Amino acid sequence: MLVNFEGTLAAFADAIVKQRDATPGAKPEDVKAVFRFLMDVHSRMPAFLQFPFWVLTLIFDGWSYLSYGRPFHRLQPAQRTAQIDTWRGSSLQVRRRYVEFFGTLAVFGLYSELYGTDYEYAVMSERV
Repeated sequence: MLVNFEGTLAAFADAIVKQRDATPGAKPEDVKAVFRFLMDVHSRMPAFLQFPFWVLTLIFDGWSYLSYGRPFHRLQPAQRTAQIDTWRGSSLQVRRRYVEFFGTLAVFGLYSELYGTDYEYAVMSERV
């Protein structure tokens, strides 16, 4: 199978939720919620950012062909984690920033799902 934008974000969300094993309350539907959150963030990006992030996501998906012979979204969980960690520790800033960006959003989406709140609501509540 070729590279796949939605499949990659779904696999990325799954890997991040599993990496955050310190959240024993996470359920499969939380992975879906994190995926939907990532898709929503991407769809709300300004047009000049949507395309570059789409391309970067496809590059991220296809990168694993070099190591595993298949795209990221078709890897086993341990292989996904290894690729995320490789990009996180890369000397190429664009790779590190890509993982930081979507990784941070995924964690934010996960904790928002687990605790039923989000940053915007919490900040607004503190100001009142």
